[in-house]
Amino acid sequence: MVRRLIGLTALAAFMAAAQAGPAAAQQSGSARTESAIPAAKQARIEALARGFMRTRAVKGMSIAIGRNGKILLATGLGEARPGLPSGKDTVYPIGEITQQFTAASLLWWQDRNYQNAGPVRVNDPVTEYFFGVAHWQGMKLGHLLTHTSGLPLLTDSVFFEERLYSSIKAHRILDFIKGRDLAFRPGADFRASRSNYFLIAQVLEIGLRVFFHDYIQTEIYDLNGMTRSGFLGTTPLGRRAQGYTAGRPAREVNPTMFLGSADATSTAVDLIKFDRELMRGTLFSAEAKQAMFGRHIRAGKGDLWYGAGWYVRGAGARRSYFTVGRIPGFSSINKIYRDTAAGTDHYVVVLTNADGVTGLEAFADRLLAAAR
Repeated sequence: MVRRLIGLTALAAFMAAAQAGPAAAQQSGSARTESAIPAAKQARIEALARGFMRTRAVKGMSIAIGRNGKILLATGLGEARPGLPSGKDTVYPIGEITQQFTAASLLWWQDRNYQNAGPVRVNDPVTEYFFGVAHWQGMKLGHLLTHTSGLPLLTDSVFFEERLYSSIKAHRILDFIKGRDLAFRPGADFRASRSNYFLIAQVLEIGLRVFFHDYIQTEIYDLNGMTRSGFLGTTPLGRRAQGYTAGRPAREVNPTMFLGSADATSTAVDLIKFDRELMRGTLFSAEAKQAMFGRHIRAGKGDLWYGAGWYVRGAGARRSYFTVGRIPGFSSINKIYRDTAAGTDHYVVVLTNADGVTGLEAFADRLLAAAR
């Protein structure tokens, strides 16, 4: 992977740009907020957020809105945990947004021969990486990326329910996935299953001979200046938000069950940094960008498609890419709005410490409209 994603000079320039303008860097409550928009717009956004939190019983929320690499507003509302206000840098588990990192990792390996580990292609058979999977014939790595492998839902099983809050080794989860029949022929349909991205994490470890978390840490977090991002099980509980289920503190899950699919932790500001680099157009080849953001398969009713790690809406000059993340105690969204005709990219990140929160995509749209 290219080691120039964001050097110290570029990161400093980015932060300086984000703070430019007459309303730059409005700070409140120990750097709880960073703003480069008029106070009236900020008040409108916060009013929308408080109304959303009230109707959905959300105790704490962090928001970041950006345009063309600059932060327009990053702030927090409510409490991250008792006695600790939410802020722009509050850490949350981000659920399936993790899959954006996992997909990027595989596609970057495809673009560049990482540490001479050997080439990988999205058309490689999955059977090249695992033993005892003759029933996976025809399954490609690209099917895992696009949730078209036919692998059954990992979460829809007694195995998952019984081990959600207990310790388990990754090889036990792998054995369980390998032992289940496919729901459909690879490539024939779309079915979002965390099994797909768990297997991608295993492929990365097997092919690159590195621990998956170490690879994400050095090749995504560190090089993008995502200094507060981490993983379930390694991010100290006192440094991140407390999750809630039905208003009660959520139990801590077994992180191995979510490896590669939903086990990352991050902040609203860190995710804006990641979005910015994706949209700069310097990280991927055209082939890899098409793999990530192409409309590969219909993923629901109406204009909803899936790329690799991202859902896709729209066609032509205006498109949006997003992922909604859900994990016990937390709900979130990371959404990018691209308008090639206008030459603009906008980003909206919403992180909450409540599970089962509905309407996040529409809420992100309203936040962006208020910020423009």
